[in-house]
Amino acid sequence: MDIAEALLLGVVQGLTEWLPVSSSGHLVIAQELLGLSAEKHLLFDLMVHLGTVLAVCVYFRRELLGIVKAMLSTRGHGDRDEKLRMLGFMILLGTIPIAVVGLTLSENIEEAFTVRMVGIALIVNAIVLVVAERMASAGAKRAIRPVDALIVGLFQAAAIIPGISRSGFSISGGLFRGIEREVAATFAFLLSAPSLLGAFAYGAITLDAHDTDFGMMMIGLVSAFAVGIVAIDFLLKAIRAGKLWIFGVYCLALGALALAMTL
Repeated sequence: MDIAEALLLGVVQGLTEWLPVSSSGHLVIAQELLGLSAEKHLLFDLMVHLGTVLAVCVYFRRELLGIVKAMLSTRGHGDRDEKLRMLGFMILLGTIPIAVVGLTLSENIEEAFTVRMVGIALIVNAIVLVVAERMASAGAKRAIRPVDALIVGLFQAAAIIPGISRSGFSISGGLFRGIEREVAATFAFLLSAPSLLGAFAYGAITLDAHDTDFGMMMIGLVSAFAVGIVAIDFLLKAIRAGKLWIFGVYCLALGALALAMTL
C-alpha cells in the first residue's frame, strides 16, 4: 500500500461510515479495484475505523460529555441532567443488540465480505432509505422511549452485514418509529459511539495479522477523521432538508454496479 492508496481508503472510510451508503461495502469494492487484499490490511482497516470513531466523538463532544457527567453524577439532578441521563440509558439499551450480534457472528461475518453480497446488501439499503424517507413526518415525536432505542439498536445491528449502512439503517429505524428527523439522526450518531469503540477494542484484541507501516496507518486515520467530521455535518443538513432518498438512489446504482462486477 502506498500513500495515495492509504489516503484514498481513509477518505472512502470517512465519507461512507457516516453517509448512509455503507463504509464496509465501499471498502470491499475499493480494495477490489485497487487490487489490495483485505486480509493483509486488517490493522489498517481498524485504524481508519478509529478515525471515524474519533470524528463522531469530537463532533458530538458536548452531548457525549454531558451524558457521561449526568450518568456519573451523584448530586441533585436538574431537568437537563435528567434528560441527559435518560438519553444515556437509551444509548446503552440500544447498544445491546449490536453487542449480542457482534459477539455471536463476528467469526462468521467475514464470509459475507464478497462483492456480490455487498451489491445485494446495497440494494436492500437503498430500499430501506427511500421507504424511511417517505414515512418521515414533520410532526413526529422527539422523545426516545425504550422500545424505540431497542428497535433502532436492532437496525444498527443489521449493519454488521457489509453493504448495509450503520448510520442509514439506524436513522431509518428511528424514522420508522415516528421520531423527528434530526432527533433520529442525532440519536443514531450517539448510539454509534459505544458500539464503534467496542468494535475497535474487540478488533485490536483479537487481530491476528498486523501491518508494519505505521505511516500509512496514520495517513488513513487522519484522513478518515477529517473527512468524517465533514460527512457528519453534511448528512445532518441533508436529513433536515428531507434528502435522505438521494443516498438511496446512489446505493441502488452502486449495488447494481457491484453485481455487474461479478458477472
